[in-house]
Amino acid sequence: MDEESTTTEEPIEFADFNAKLLVLDVLCYDLDVIEPFDGDDDEETVVDEDDVPGQDDRARAYYDDLDLLPSQLDLVTELTVDSDLEVLQDVHPGWDGSDDRYDPQNWDDVIDLPALRIVYAAAPLPAHVSEALAAKGVDVRSA
Repeated sequence: MDEESTTTEEPIEFADFNAKLLVLDVLCYDLDVIEPFDGDDDEETVVDEDDVPGQDDRARAYYDDLDLLPSQLDLVTELTVDSDLEVLQDVHPGWDGSDDRYDPQNWDDVIDLPALRIVYAAAPLPAHVSEALAAKGVDVRSA
């Protein structure tokens, strides 16, 4: 689980933090490859000028700082786009999904996932995203 290694892989930089969260939900909660944020410590929440009411800035910083390696991204074959993801509850406990604050604006990193085969979406994805995924042979299943 997220141990130091002698790998020569270069981390992949995500263009969109919200897209990274979709991938992290799979790696942390579905595949147990990366340790999810554990907010049970006694450390106080860090507040900065970009503070969003209700957001756990420690969780956001934790996930933002995680390096994702190509070998980890190769494990992501299914992705869920939904406001109920556990990683989103880490970042914003109690968020009800009533707004689009965690919707990716740039989907390139999702589209480029090498092993992605299925995307489950609670709501229709933007047309250009669905088309790009379909062109790669990814099955998009929307509610």
